[in-house]
Amino acid sequence: MVNVLIDYGHGGTDPGAVNGTRTEANDVLRLGKLVTQQLRENGVTVDETRQGNDTVSLENRVRQADKKVYDYFVSLHRNAAANKDATGVEAFVWKKVLSPELELATRVQKNLVNLGMKDRGVKEADFYVIRETFCPAILVEVGFISNAEDNRFFDQKINQIAHAIVTAILDQLNIKSNVSTHHTVKKGDTLYAISKQYGKTTKQLTEWNNLSDPNKIYPGQVLRVA
Repeated sequence: MVNVLIDYGHGGTDPGAVNGTRTEANDVLRLGKLVTQQLRENGVTVDETRQGNDTVSLENRVRQADKKVYDYFVSLHRNAAANKDATGVEAFVWKKVLSPELELATRVQKNLVNLGMKDRGVKEADFYVIRETFCPAILVEVGFISNAEDNRFFDQKINQIAHAIVTAILDQLNIKSNVSTHHTVKKGDTLYAISKQYGKTTKQLTEWNNLSDPNKIYPGQVLRVA
């Protein structure tokens, strides 16, 4: 049995980074619930560090992680900076050495960059929740809540972001995804744009959909994208 603990950063009395009425805690809860749902649909046993807008200390998150044998601990966050132009995704491990957590962080980073986010790299960080957990642990900063474009991207593509994270986890666990994702072509769509939206290549979409000419797609056409 495969066990994963998804950590929705902050919550309750700790909203995390804030931009107007928007909070990091709420954003990662929305995203994390989608990640959890998709993982469960693929047979992964998933626990969560909080169910709603709950206050959970860092120590209690780590205690939960260490009570059970988890294959991975994945902590979801959003970044923030005084510079409103700061943008992109970055994944963190405690030590950047060859390890399962570094492999997973690299997969997650690659999938989110392929989706269209700026690549800020995989980095080392002395964050409590990834330093103190016994199991392999990563922390992902999914765009900047202080950046308007990152927020638009997050809202418009939250399902694709979740799918990108889930795909990385499943690949790391050597589990074949049984969640088939499809895209209905709209006027103005191109195969290249669709491939970037879902973090795939035009070659993959061409092969999956048996397209004789990747330049000829039409509105209403349903394409497999995962």
